[in-house]
Amino acid sequence: MNKFELAVESESDFIITFNEKDFEGTEKFGIKTVTPKEFLKVIGEKI
Repeated sequence: MNKFELAVESESDFIITFNEKDFEGTEKFGIKTVTPKEFLKVIGEKI
């Protein structure tokens, strides 16, 4: 099982990666692809 399949099966909200191009199209499955920096902003951490 690859990372994308795992994210779909686990009903994840996010895939956190530096390679966003590898996960294009995840929005169709309700999964947002973000960088680690973007994710920290989402959860309210200050960088």
